[in-house]
Amino acid sequence: MTNKETGAHYDTDVSGSAVVDAHASGAQFWRVMGPVLVGVGDGNLARGMYVVDGVYTIGISPTGSKTVTGPVVATDSVCDRIA
Repeated sequence: MTNKETGAHYDTDVSGSAVVDAHASGAQFWRVMGPVLVGVGDGNLARGMYVVDGVYTIGISPTGSKTVTGPVVATDSVCDRIA
């Protein structure tokens, strides 16, 4: 990702995999292993872009709110790295 204002950039591995259940309501439930890029506007993480790594789940409500939970979760704020 690149901050267009400063030119700061960050490259990372987001090669994890997920099984996603998508519901007619618009809700989703992800079962994830490994690092993936997650954008959060509302949820249990602060607003931003994260590389989330480990073994975890992501619940996404019909309104887009995201809840990341699991026994092994590491988050790395991409926004902080390119600020």
